[in-house]
Amino acid sequence: MRAFVMFGGLMHKSAPHPQPSSRRLKLVALPRKPGFSTGEYLIAWLEGRRSLRPSTRVSYEMHLRRYLLPHLGEVPLAELDTARVDAMYERLLTEPVNGRRLNPATVRRIHATLMSALGHAVRCGLLDRNPAEFVDLPRAAASKVQVWSLDELTFFLRGSANDWLHPLFLLLAMTGVRRGEAIGLRWVDVDLERAEIRVVQQIVAVGARTYLGAPKSSNGRRTVAVPDQLARALAGHRSRQRRARLAAVPGWIDSGLVFTTADGEALNPYAVSRRFDHLVAELGLPVIRLHDLRHTSASLGLASGETLLEVSRRLGHSSITITADVYAHVAPVTAHQSAQRLGELILPTQLNRTEAT
Repeated sequence: MRAFVMFGGLMHKSAPHPQPSSRRLKLVALPRKPGFSTGEYLIAWLEGRRSLRPSTRVSYEMHLRRYLLPHLGEVPLAELDTARVDAMYERLLTEPVNGRRLNPATVRRIHATLMSALGHAVRCGLLDRNPAEFVDLPRAAASKVQVWSLDELTFFLRGSANDWLHPLFLLLAMTGVRRGEAIGLRWVDVDLERAEIRVVQQIVAVGARTYLGAPKSSNGRRTVAVPDQLARALAGHRSRQRRARLAAVPGWIDSGLVFTTADGEALNPYAVSRRFDHLVAELGLPVIRLHDLRHTSASLGLASGETLLEVSRRLGHSSITITADVYAHVAPVTAHQSAQRLGELILPTQLNRTEAT
């Protein structure tokens, strides 16, 4: 059995005298013939996906390298069936991989990669049907969102008021934008007079590198209203940044970004998260991730009477269903509050008391 190895970041089968350039398969040139392996197809499929986000490409490569190629790589593509795919998932769930068993959520992500790859094979006429489509997947346990209470969030914001990243933390808490969207925010996309920001790009970290790209989904490009408190904080931050720029001339890097290093460069997303973690520990607050400020913002917004649609839009979710699923824990609270508001609208408390007397 030939092993799969890495050439230039992509996976290829080993050969007696490997020639990486000649082994780069092009999907359009793949023949439909017995013996053409699933591994060869998967490699070519990934090479052909030129427009993938860097983080998605890294995820796909990991799924191929760690799981799909070792278990399915030698199977002729024409012979790949549901039973083989199902057997792979069963092994991944029961047999340790690198010392640990995979959980159902991870297997579902691997499955999504395989579904995408084999779906393309069907569209190209290499398969009559997608054998992964009919697999009975394990149910993934619903992950519980970690959030702070209003008191905890207020304590954090007051405790970090003098920190150089405080305006960024305030933005995350009050708008719920993603870390990469906040780090990628430009001053040209901030309108303090109208009290709104436009989310048009993000800066994300993949491994040791950072990438500038579009928001996560089409709905990620959005305009988000900001409260007066945040608008004032951003105005003060802009004044401080202008003074820093004058002090750093000629060493200032004119990135045009709202949040930068001391010399104007873009922030490293990992560094921002590490700073947040340090402040949380220093203040003795319950441990949450920086991303959980987004969840906290949404949960508090819903609890304060913000509608599910409004929260979904400001978060940039691709569907309101995602918002409803993620923040289902807030539903009982908002249901009682909505019922109370409706009751007050139909029969105000004062009127009710007068009638009772």
